[in-house]
Amino acid sequence: MSFSSGIKQVLCKTEYECPACRRAELAGFFAFPDRLGANSARLSFPVPEAAERIGGALFAELGITVEHDGKRGALAAADAVRVRDCVNDDDVINECCSKAYLRGAFLGAGSVSNPEREYHLEFGTKSVSEARFLTELLKSCGFRSKTTRRKDKNVVYIKEISQIADLIGYMSGGRAGLQIMSVQVERNLKGNIQRRVNCDSANLSKLAAASAKQIAAIRKIKAARKWSALPEVLRETGDLRLKYPDASIEELGRMSEPEIGKSGVNHRLKRIMAYADLLPNKEGNGK
Repeated sequence: MSFSSGIKQVLCKTEYECPACRRAELAGFFAFPDRLGANSARLSFPVPEAAERIGGALFAELGITVEHDGKRGALAAADAVRVRDCVNDDDVINECCSKAYLRGAFLGAGSVSNPEREYHLEFGTKSVSEARFLTELLKSCGFRSKTTRRKDKNVVYIKEISQIADLIGYMSGGRAGLQIMSVQVERNLKGNIQRRVNCDSANLSKLAAASAKQIAAIRKIKAARKWSALPEVLRETGDLRLKYPDASIEELGRMSEPEIGKSGVNHRLKRIMAYADLLPNKEGNGK
């Protein structure tokens, strides 16, 4: 099952807030996908729960029975005409009916992407006027949407995750919005972990490269039999670096006697490398 279908299942469990909400939801469901043309009497449902909900609402409001198999349904031609004539935008009479209308529109013509992949919610409408009406309705409810043309549809869409979560929560009485936000939090957490891993990996690579250069300098000095000529503090840090090639600068500082800070260790290692640069490139064994 898709993420969008899961959200629609939750929406189908939402209680109507007033007696007029059921008809408003029907108006939204039938308005935008142009389900009822002049001679059209066939329906499609995004999830079986929608078939039960819309079928139940049609029977309760208009006494119409829908024959369906959970995915598709059929209306008698005369019933289709009744639905088209009786269910319209005038059924949006208050705020709770606006929620119901948007819920019906989403069940009939909406979709939402899994926030693990992208943030996108949309409604598909047939005409510019339908898209304009839906955009204005969303705006009056506090939601910022945009429109675009895709093939034969005028698409009303939202890209902001907070707006998407708020709208789904608005339509579902707060239930499904939490699902969106939990997925977003998980996605952000995974992203932060991956960035941390990448950062740690880069830092380890830098540490390994720096340690290799420091060890090469120390061995060059020892090979030239000049190691004993260095101050004791430099020899201590150099010996620690040889013994612990994977240790960080901070760790080398903590192992020093007495303990020194990062800047102190860096200063000592730079002095060792500078001394090594003054020596000719000649190999040998010595201390």
